[in-house]
Amino acid sequence: MANKKKIVILGGGYAGVKAGKTLHKLFKKDDSVEITLIDKKPYHTLMTELHEVAGHRTEPDAIRIDLRTIFQGRKVNVVTDAIQNIDFEKRTLESEKTTYAYDYLLIACGSDSNSFGIDGVDEHAFTLWSYEDAIRIREHVEKMFEMASIEEDPVVRQQLLTFAVVGGGFTGVEMIGELGEAKKHLSEKYGVDPNEVTLYNIEAAPRILNTLKDEKQIAKVEKRYKKLGIQLLKNAALVKATEDGFDLKDGTHIKTKTLIWGAGIKVNNFVGKLGFEAGRGGRVAVNAFMQSGTHENVYLAGDNVHYEDGDGLLPQIVEAAEQTGHTAALNIAAQINNTEMHSHKQNYHGFMVSIGSRYAVSDNNGLKFNGFLAVLVKHLVNFFYLFTVSGVAQLFEYWRHEFFHVKNRRSFLGGHFAAATPNFWLVPLRVYMGVMWLIEGLNKIDEGWLSEAKIYASDAVAQASEWVEPGAEAVKPLIETVPGIVQWGIDVFVAPNAVLFQTGMVLAEIVLGLALIAGLFTFISAVVTTVMTVAITLTGMADASILWFFFGGIALISGSGTVFSLDYYVMPVLKKWWKSTKFARKSYLYFH
Repeated sequence: MANKKKIVILGGGYAGVKAGKTLHKLFKKDDSVEITLIDKKPYHTLMTELHEVAGHRTEPDAIRIDLRTIFQGRKVNVVTDAIQNIDFEKRTLESEKTTYAYDYLLIACGSDSNSFGIDGVDEHAFTLWSYEDAIRIREHVEKMFEMASIEEDPVVRQQLLTFAVVGGGFTGVEMIGELGEAKKHLSEKYGVDPNEVTLYNIEAAPRILNTLKDEKQIAKVEKRYKKLGIQLLKNAALVKATEDGFDLKDGTHIKTKTLIWGAGIKVNNFVGKLGFEAGRGGRVAVNAFMQSGTHENVYLAGDNVHYEDGDGLLPQIVEAAEQTGHTAALNIAAQINNTEMHSHKQNYHGFMVSIGSRYAVSDNNGLKFNGFLAVLVKHLVNFFYLFTVSGVAQLFEYWRHEFFHVKNRRSFLGGHFAAATPNFWLVPLRVYMGVMWLIEGLNKIDEGWLSEAKIYASDAVAQASEWVEPGAEAVKPLIETVPGIVQWGIDVFVAPNAVLFQTGMVLAEIVLGLALIAGLFTFISAVVTTVMTVAITLTGMADASILWFFFGGIALISGSGTVFSLDYYVMPVLKKWWKSTKFARKSYLYFH
C-alpha cells in the first residue's frame, strides 16, 4: 500500500514495549499502518532485576527477553540498529547502515547514569544501568574474591574485599543487599573468611529510600543491613573517586577496588543532544499527550520524559514508563484517526524494594508489607508484568530462574524447589507404573468391563464411607461431600452409559501403561495419571489403595521422560515444530 502511515518506536525498554503492544492492538487489522520498533540491542532488559545478576543470584539470561519473541505474530517489525541521528524536518532516523522514514515517532530511549560531575566517578566507578553493566559487576566482584584468596598482604586483601555502593535509592539499596547475601557463598567458594568482607552503602542525604514515607519501613531496611553486615553511611557525600578508593566530604578515605555508582540518572545521552526543551535532569519536556513541544508528530515516553501535573513530577519508575508509553501510543492512534487525544493520568500502585532474595519492604497504596510477604508481592508483580509481555513462556522462564534453578538457596523459598535428582532415577518408577496401568486395563477386560456395567450411582458415597476410621464419624459428612457431588454426575451422565465409559477408561489405562513404559508423552501421561486416579477413586471403581498412582504420577511429571525414552527423540522435534506455528508464536504457549 503506497500511502502507509509509518510509526517508529525508538527504544525497546519498558515504555517502548508497552507502546508496541498497544499499537498492535489498535492497528492489527489496519493494513494502512506500519509499526517498527528499533533498538540497538535485540533484547528487552528487565532493569528492575539487574542487581540479581550483578549480585550472583540469577544467571545473566534471566534478565533478557528477545524483542522478536515479544512481538512475534504481531504487527510490530523489530529492527536491531543503532540510530545516530534524527532529522525531524525530513522525518528520518539515520544509522551507519541505513535510513528509516517515519510519519509518527515515539522516542523511548530511557536514561543514563548521572555522576553529577564528581571527580573520578565516570572513570573509576561501576554503573548499574544495563545488561552489560550487570555482567561487568558480576565478573569483577568474583574476581576480587579470587584475588583476595591468594593475596598475603593484609592491607591489599582488605582493599580487595571492600565493596561500596553509592546511592540510597532503589538501585543502591537492592545492589548492596545482593552483595550482602553473595558474600557468603563467594567466601565459601574461594576460602575467604566472610568477616573480612566489608560492605558500604553510602548516601549523601540523611535518609535512604525517600520514595518510602514510612519511617518504620526504613528502620526495617536498616535492621536488615545490620543482619547482612552492611555499613550504612548517611550524610556522606562522595567528592572524589580514584582507582584505589574514594573520598567523602568529611575527609574519610576508603580504599576499595569496587565502587558501584547508583546515585542518580539523567536523560539518555543521545536524546539529550536532539535539541528538545529540557526539564529536570535534562529530561525532555512534554505536554499531557506525551508530545514534544517542537514537533507534534514526535512523542516521548519513559525515563527521558519531564512531565508534571497535579499529582506531581513523573517518577522514573517502571509503572510510569509503561503508562507514558501507553498514553503516547493512544495519541499517535488518535492523530492518525483524527479522534480526541488522551491526557496522561498518573496512577501508581506502589513501591517495592528488596534487600537480598528473602527480604523486602513494599507500600502498595497504603498496604504495607515487610519481609516474606513483601517479597511475595514483588514476585507477583513480576509474574503479572512478564505474563503481559511474553505470556506463559516468559513466566515459566522466571519461575525457572527464581525458584527451580536458584543456587545457594537464594530464594525467598530457600532451595526447596531447586533441589534436583538426576532424572534416570525415575525410570524404574515410570516403567513400573506403566506396567501396573497395563495390568489394571487387561484385568478389567477379563472381568467383563467392556460388556457389563460395573459403575453404580451409590458406589461413590459408599466407598467414601468405608474410608472413615472408627471414632471419626464427625468428619464423615465432609468426606462424603465431594463423592456425593460426583455421585450425582454418575447417576445422570455415567450410569446410563456405563459400558461406554468403562470401555474408555480401560483403553485409557492401557494407553497410559504403554506410554509410560515407552516414555512417550510422559508429561501428559503423568498428569493424566494423577487426574484419573482421583476420578476412579471418587467414582467408587477402586478403593483407596490405588491412590499410590496419584503420588507416583506427581513424581513423574517433571523430567521422567527425558532419559531412556521415546520423548528424548520425539519432544525436540515436536517443540521445534510447535514453536514455529503462528498460534504458538502469537500466544506464547510454549516452553524453551
